[in-house]
Parts: sequence; C-alpha cells; structure tokens
Amino acid sequence: MSTSSFIGTRRLPRYLLEEQERIAESARAFGLDFFDTIFEMVPYYQMSEIAAYEGFPIRYPHYRFGMEYERFRKSDEYGLSRIYELVINNNPGVAYLLEGNSLVDQKLVMAHV
Repeated sequence: MSTSSFIGTRRLPRYLLEEQERIAESARAFGLDFFDTIFEMVPYYQMSEIAAYEGFPIRYPHYRFGMEYERFRKSDEYGLSRIYELVINNNPGVAYLLEGNSLVDQKLVMAHV
C-alpha cells in the first residue's frame, strides 16, 4: 500500500461538478449551513486503502492496516459489503466517491455528505 497522497488524485468529471453545485444550492435553499466539500473519485482498491488507513493520508507503518485493507478488498470481492463513500469531516471536508458507482448512487452519496 502506498500512502503517497490521497487528496488531489482524481477530480470529479464535469457532470458531477454540476450536480455538486445543484445539490449545494438545494441544501442552502433549505437553510442548511455546511463546510465546502472536496469530492474525489477513486477506484475500489484505493478506497480500500484509504479506509484501511481510517482516512488519514499518512500513518505509521503497522501490519493492522494491511489486514484491514485485505478485509475490505475481500468483502467487496465476495459481495459481502461495499464502500460507496468515505468522508473526512474537516473544513473543507474531503469525500471519496467510488469510481464504479452509478450516477444515481453518486448523487445520493454527494447529497448525503
């Protein structure tokens, strides 16, 4: 596993950036106040890596992170579970979206964040 950088690796395509703006406008129209969110699309292997490191881009080396990575990877491979999103609640927030999600899934996840 490489922890070189999680943030800034894969930006959203234009159609999802437009959806992000629409979702934010709707949320603000309902009076919600929230921090800006940086959305990034990542493939499942990288999502598993980020989840294994509990969202932190740099962690101390430990075998437990490798065990967690394998658990996440096998859970998806066997159809037991899937990570659709992973959110780091900062200002600005960082949300990782799974690359293989359908458009409906991406919109729901973005609205949820």
